[in-house]
Amino acid sequence: MAEVAVSMKWDKRKIQSFDNNGKKGLIRMGFDIANQARRNAPYLTGALSNSIRVEENADLVEVIAGGKMGGKDIRYAAIQEFGGKAGRNRSVTIRGKHYMQRALDNIMTGDYLKKYFGGVA
Repeated sequence: MAEVAVSMKWDKRKIQSFDNNGKKGLIRMGFDIANQARRNAPYLTGALSNSIRVEENADLVEVIAGGKMGGKDIRYAAIQEFGGKAGRNRSVTIRGKHYMQRALDNIMTGDYLKKYFGGVA
């Protein structure tokens, strides 16, 4: 199973000036990254963009594309992100679309600390 993920870990020991709002900021940021990645993802059937989701476990917030979704295995998320050889006998070269990286770069511009975390750095 090939997935692409953007992971953000909330570590209160390293960033003591943040409080519980810090994790809420990461979650908001994750949803904004996911929405942007959906807009950036190549679209043929919509399965790839529909597979993009935000998952939260303890202090980890991840934006994930691909994997098993709705009975389908979206195996091509990584090759669409990074590019590479695909198809029978690896005879097709796919150019990376970098839909997740472009989404992250777009969100991490401007005054994103203020937008998601109230300006605390």
